[in-house]
Amino acid sequence: MNINDYGILPNHDDLPGIPARVTAVHKERYELVCAHGTIYARLKTKEYFVDHQEHPTTGDFVMISFNENGDSQILATLPRRTFFSRREPGPIPKDQAVAANFDYVFIMQSLNLDFNPKRLERYLTLAWQSGATPVILLTKADLVEDYWDYLTRIERAAAGVNVHVVSARTGYGLPRLNAYLQPGKTVVFLGSSGVGKSSLV
Repeated sequence: MNINDYGILPNHDDLPGIPARVTAVHKERYELVCAHGTIYARLKTKEYFVDHQEHPTTGDFVMISFNENGDSQILATLPRRTFFSRREPGPIPKDQAVAANFDYVFIMQSLNLDFNPKRLERYLTLAWQSGATPVILLTKADLVEDYWDYLTRIERAAAGVNVHVVSARTGYGLPRLNAYLQPGKTVVFLGSSGVGKSSLV
């Protein structure tokens, strides 16, 4: 498996171990891809609980000590190009990363009751702050006869941002997304419940 197919690998020449990318976080256990395929790993205690290094999140590139007979060890979190974070509750509030190193943010709104320009503006702000490129997807095109009014309202709220009208049910507009879904590129989906994120995936 070529780790470069999973995104732009940060410089790691002076660090021990081999590079990997986090594909899922299961509490204290991490699912990774690396040259050895899909593996699982845990944080090395000194680096993360004594030296207080940034804990990895989904999308992070990390350096690992590979163990073919069990869980590997994560030695270091590599610098992030882009990331989403949320405020972590506690006596000293701090930001906690929830996704990292993505290239595009698919901001999704459906062409029915979910359509909300104000919510779209908030999502656009989050996308620009992350450092990635926002792309607006208007989903469920099969539910409306005419979507041009929606496009006009979107253009006023999101000038200069690419907008695509799609339907996961009929396949309408999906080929236009191929330009984003390329090896080495990562996409995150942002949208309210019921907008069609799972259907599109």
